[in-house]
Amino acid sequence: MITPLFVITAVTLALLIVIGVLIFLKIQRTHWRTVDAMQRWVVGSLTSIETRLRYQSELPTAGNDDVAIVVSRDRSALLSACVRSIHHYEPSAIIIVVDPGSADETSAVLEELRRSGVVRIVIAHAPNTVAQWQKGYGIHEAWRVAALLHPRSITVFDDDMTLQEPFLSDCRELCERQDVDAVALQRDATQVKNHPSVGSIEHNGQRIDIGTSFNGAAFYLPWKALIAWGPPPYNEGKRESGVEDWYYSRALASSNGRVAFLPRVVEQQGVVSLRDALSRTQM
Repeated sequence: MITPLFVITAVTLALLIVIGVLIFLKIQRTHWRTVDAMQRWVVGSLTSIETRLRYQSELPTAGNDDVAIVVSRDRSALLSACVRSIHHYEPSAIIIVVDPGSADETSAVLEELRRSGVVRIVIAHAPNTVAQWQKGYGIHEAWRVAALLHPRSITVFDDDMTLQEPFLSDCRELCERQDVDAVALQRDATQVKNHPSVGSIEHNGQRIDIGTSFNGAAFYLPWKALIAWGPPPYNEGKRESGVEDWYYSRALASSNGRVAFLPRVVEQQGVVSLRDALSRTQM
C-alpha cells in the first residue's frame, strides 16, 4: 500500500534529481561557452572589437613571457643575424620564426638555431604552399602560437633588422607608465618623414617622440594591445597590404592610441624591402 509519506518522499526525490540535472547542464553550458570563447580568441577568429570586448573578461591575464616574431623567406643570412642579435641582447625572449616556404638553406639554418637554443619555435612551410609574400600571414600564424603562452608582449622584427641594445624594459615602462599603446624600434629620417611626431615625453633622461602611426620594421605590442587588436587579417596572394604590416598602425590610429619611438634600437642591414621586391614582381 502506497502511503502519503512515500508519495511525498518520491516526489521530493524526483524534484531533487531534476534540479541536480538542471544545475549540471547549466555548469556544462557555462564551461563550454568559456572554452569556446578561449578557442575562438586563440585562433584569431574574433573579428570585431565588440566581440573581443564581449569575451575579454574570460581571457587569462598576461604571463611573464616576451615573444619576438620574425617572418623570413629565402634570406637565411639576414635571418640568422637578426635572431642572433635578439637572443644576444634579450636572451629571455621566446623567438618564433615563420618561414613561408624558403627554397634556400633557411631550413638548415633554422634547425641549427633551434638546436642551439637561439630560436624556440619554428613554423615552416614547403615552397609555394602558403601566401609567399605576405608578412601579415606569417605574423598571424606566429600570433596564434604565441597566444597560447599568454605573453605580456609581442615584438615583431623584419628579418633585415639587427638589434643594437636591450629594449624590453624600456618598452614595458613606456607602456605602463607613459600611457603608450605601442613602441616602434626604428626611427630614421624616412620614418620621421612618413610618421611625424605629435609630441614628446621624458623617459630615462632622454626625449622620446610620440606619434599616431608607425613603420612595421620592428615594433613592440603590450598585452592590452594584443587583446584589443588581435592578429592581423590576411588574404592569399601578393597584396601590398599583406606584405607590409599596416594593420597595427591603422588599429592604433583608429583607437586614438599613441606610439613611442625608441631611437637607435635596431639597424637595417641594407637590403631591398619586401615592398620593393613585390613591386618588381608585378612589373
